[in-house]
Amino acid sequence: MTILYLSLAYLIGISAGRLFWDAGLLGCGFPAWPWLLPFIALPLPFLWQSREQTRPNRPLRWPVSAGFTAPTSEWNGALAAAALLAACAGLLRFAGHPEQPCATPTDLAYYNTADTNADNAPSVTLTGYVDNFPTAKNGRQQLFLRVESIRAGGVERAVQGRARLTTAVRPVYIYGQPLRVQGQLVEPPVFDSFDYRAYLARKGVHSQVMRPRIELVDGVNRGTPLFRGLYALRDRGEGVINRLLPEPYAALANGMLLGIEAGIPDGLYEQFNLTGTSHVIVISGSNVAIVAGVLMAFFMRLWGRRRALWPTLAGVGLYALLVGGDPAVVRAALMGSLFVVATVLNRQSTALLSLAAACWAMTLLNPLTLWDVGFELSSAATAGLILFSPGLTAGVKRLWPGLALSGQLTGGLAAQGSSLLIGLLQDGLLVTLAANLTTLPLVVYYFGRLSLVSLLTNLLIAPAQPFIMLWGGAGLLVGLAGVDLLAQLLLWVPYLCLLWTVAMVRWSAALPWASVEIFGYGLGSLLLTYGLIFVWHGRGQLLRVLRWRPQLSGPALWRWGTAVGLPALGIGALLLWQVLLSRPDGLLHLYFLDIGQGDGILVQTPGGRQILIDGGSDSQRLFAQLGAAMPFWDRSLDLVVATHPDWDHMGAQIALPERFAIEQALISDNLRDNEDFDDWRAKMEAGHTAIATESQGGWLDLGDGVALWVLWPPPEEAMPAVEDDDKNERSLVLRLVYGEFSVLLTGDAGLPAERAMGREGQPLATHILKVGHHGSRNSTGPEFVRAVQPEIAVIQVGENRYGHPDPTVLDGLAGRLILRNDIHGRIHVRSDGMQFWVETERGNPLGRREISPE
Repeated sequence: MTILYLSLAYLIGISAGRLFWDAGLLGCGFPAWPWLLPFIALPLPFLWQSREQTRPNRPLRWPVSAGFTAPTSEWNGALAAAALLAACAGLLRFAGHPEQPCATPTDLAYYNTADTNADNAPSVTLTGYVDNFPTAKNGRQQLFLRVESIRAGGVERAVQGRARLTTAVRPVYIYGQPLRVQGQLVEPPVFDSFDYRAYLARKGVHSQVMRPRIELVDGVNRGTPLFRGLYALRDRGEGVINRLLPEPYAALANGMLLGIEAGIPDGLYEQFNLTGTSHVIVISGSNVAIVAGVLMAFFMRLWGRRRALWPTLAGVGLYALLVGGDPAVVRAALMGSLFVVATVLNRQSTALLSLAAACWAMTLLNPLTLWDVGFELSSAATAGLILFSPGLTAGVKRLWPGLALSGQLTGGLAAQGSSLLIGLLQDGLLVTLAANLTTLPLVVYYFGRLSLVSLLTNLLIAPAQPFIMLWGGAGLLVGLAGVDLLAQLLLWVPYLCLLWTVAMVRWSAALPWASVEIFGYGLGSLLLTYGLIFVWHGRGQLLRVLRWRPQLSGPALWRWGTAVGLPALGIGALLLWQVLLSRPDGLLHLYFLDIGQGDGILVQTPGGRQILIDGGSDSQRLFAQLGAAMPFWDRSLDLVVATHPDWDHMGAQIALPERFAIEQALISDNLRDNEDFDDWRAKMEAGHTAIATESQGGWLDLGDGVALWVLWPPPEEAMPAVEDDDKNERSLVLRLVYGEFSVLLTGDAGLPAERAMGREGQPLATHILKVGHHGSRNSTGPEFVRAVQPEIAVIQVGENRYGHPDPTVLDGLAGRLILRNDIHGRIHVRSDGMQFWVETERGNPLGRREISPE
């Protein structure tokens, strides 16, 4: 236990260093190396004590350090001296590596503007390269720039440091790409509920670039070959998952398998937080520990304890590679691997020592890791598995002995075939409970809320998680090998598990008592909680774990076949029902997608053809909405329409060819040569999509009696007097018709286009009006509303700074049912051509509406 005591002393020393720094007892200019002196001197007290014990006429008294045997009094003295040296090393390590170091002219942070308001900051030019795996979140690309030089005040200097910045999702940058960035260099802010400055400091980032303007720099990729290879594999893996799974399940699978959680919708992420299940969708210590525990349980039952070691370690290592191999993942994988080794060797003390050694090593490299919430949760989860998993397993077996009966003691073919499966699920549940037992106090401490449904939700979703990890990993590997058909079949298993996981999380998060806020749970309460937990553990150490290993004889093989065959039949039946339920139902479906500030409409004809009109600016949000509306197995679109080349309409469509096979794309003939369509056109052509143009008077036969009429714009020579570069007034205006039912989709067409269509006598009367330009005051005039006479007005709007929808537009629509995506979420309209039904994502179904003959 010596390593455990010394590592704890070292961590206490780091904490003391933080207290001394905050109190002003430590300051700038402290050298980085003095901590090495007490660290190197750690063995000296033990060497001196060993020498004293081996002197003539003196009995040898050496402790049994491998177990819990109390050390001798002489050894107590040596251990105390070594612990003091370890604490000094920790204190000095923090002093040489504080949270906010004192910058010199060679440090990038030296040139930060303390005022985080970019309006008051001077502009600088930074030269460096991308130093992370770029991810997209909420329509913004997140980059870390490894800066090598800065130009400020007309003088260029060589510097070192990293800066964080966000930019548009296009163009897509890659790790190691040389860049020149101009913008305002500011100190990262500190928010009321989150110290963002400290969060970035733990990553070695002390600067943030506001309003960046990025220029590509010619030159070779500056990244290291190892990370270039890992990030390239990660990018390919993300592409495989995005191609073969619908959203939001693709985003969840990316988080679980590749550590890319940026694509998970914010609302869904919050539901995982409310239910205390977010640990399963991000790469954390608890996630890797659960994977390690489940793999170990599986291989132990298959091959026995000793032979389970190497395949389990290989599985953990494979998982670490799949998620990108960044330092946080390597840390968690190391802890999980050490836990596996300790448990296979049946050495609980060894597991604790390994965990202590791992924490010590990581804080030696970066002492600020001690305040990293992920590190703390990782350590707590691993400690929970080591300390509590055996006791929980033994307790459950004593309370419910029948749950662990083998096939030899269970009567009936079904019971024999499922006994192994029951045991595996039991192990998975108990592993989850052990990990959550030690992480829940930290969650309450940091996030100020207690999930009352955490235990229930974790029990419900825990059995599905191993299948997501194992089958998802297998499908990912097969997809990386280029066998998409087989990968699709393999990924259907994690798809069903993710479907179940999301359903249970959403159900439990909707309960009125799902989560409660906890006030006043400070550091003292946290320490008291952990004290009570470990006191309880001490009372339960006498519980012993009963073990069962299957013998692969003839009957055992039969039971294995039954255990595998029955679940396989069940999975096949579920997939078949999913396919049957998602088949065309003979109705026209129209989805006004909740894609934020922008337009996005999905049309599904009675025969199953699918047409996407616009799509907003955030491709990840668009994919999530399409995943909710389209069949899970369908990765194709028959037609994609871009009404005009504004980013909030066609921006997200640029990424569509990466995930969907698109038969045809349609744009306005008036805008076919507009340069804002260049990137869109290039992506469509790269995806082998035919691009067509239409203008006023054209129409498309969508089959099954559904037609799409083009009411606007006319040919360019017949356009009314508008600016040459006015894209809004050249936006496609479409009328969707099915039997007696019709919908008018106006894009961003404004008042001039509306007046012109009215003068020309275009067939504007319709049942549902998609309000123009998100409810802008420059669209949807009173005369136009009187001509259209809609029963329902749909406003596709999200959070914005433009004041959409304008009050005058809302007044003009008074007396009609107004539906808004920012209030009602996704809006679903169904029609059989004679009547139509309207449902909203948030709120009750609006019921059936009869269609009166025109």
